Amino acid sequence: MQATLFQRFSFVVLLLGMFLFAACHSGQTPEPTPTPEPAPVPAHIDTYTQFASQYVPKRTIRVWVPEGYDAAKKYDVLYMHDGRMLFDASITWNHQEWGVDEAMDSLVRLGAIRPAIVVGIDNMTSTADRVSEYCPDDVAQLLPEGKALYDGLIPMKGNDYLRFLVEEVKPFIDSVYSTYPERDHTWIMGSSCGGLISSYALCKYPQVFAGAACMSTHSTLAIDVDHPDPDAIEAYRTYLRQHLPSNSCRLYFDRGDQTLDANYADSQDAINQMLLDAGWDETHFLYRFFPGHAHVEKSWRARLDVPLRFLLAK
Repeated sequence: MQATLFQRFSFVVLLLGMFLFAACHSGQTPEPTPTPEPAPVPAHIDTYTQFASQYVPKRTIRVWVPEGYDAAKKYDVLYMHDGRMLFDASITWNHQEWGVDEAMDSLVRLGAIRPAIVVGIDNMTSTADRVSEYCPDDVAQLLPEGKALYDGLIPMKGNDYLRFLVEEVKPFIDSVYSTYPERDHTWIMGSSCGGLISSYALCKYPQVFAGAACMSTHSTLAIDVDHPDPDAIEAYRTYLRQHLPSNSCRLYFDRGDQTLDANYADSQDAINQMLLDAGWDETHFLYRFFPGHAHVEKSWRARLDVPLRFLLAK
């Protein structure tokens, strides 16, 4: 006997109902689909070319951003001079670099320092212009009458350069990146004349910078390294004494003993003794001597971890 159309339809509905009942009461919960974790932001360098200023000529600013940068967090900022020399040897005049990105990344991974943003400010290409912008202008006021820094051969533009850094670069960085804008999280570092202007920045803007690292500082302020001016050396040391109250910030100096660094022994030692006599303690003042190190980026790279740890230690 053939089934009626109604019977066939009823059978199909019954089978479907049994299937749905079994699925709903099987006791098995479908596995949730995992949501992938977002990949951390890789360390990178943001480059701003032709950064304009009302105080100094246009130049490039290079900003190293640490791995895992998170706009919901806040970061210290380290300002460094000679920005072209910091990250990439392929674009430097001597094919050397500081290796700042590698040093920062390594120390952060080790947990030795706080993650921080590094701002590299390019210098002017000519030596004379570089020395001019990294000149501690106000030190000239302490020279005997009729005398000038660098024998008057170099225009003094250090004050303009620091106004550029403090009034134009820093506000830009603080607006674009998630920074701690306060003094206690703002640092400055350089070598040679860059060390000179870094120590001067602490004196000129104590409300902005909490510390400076001054490597192979050009503490003789001499054009002719074989004939330094004792008056200029004394004026620079006196200026530091007058404008840096003991233990008011973190201050790092170092030097090697090869090439130009060999000329800094007496002038740097006098600064060190002046600071110690003023009561600076080891938490706020650190000096290191590196035998065999020269006045070049390879030497500064080799010991860069020391000032970074001193300024940015957790």
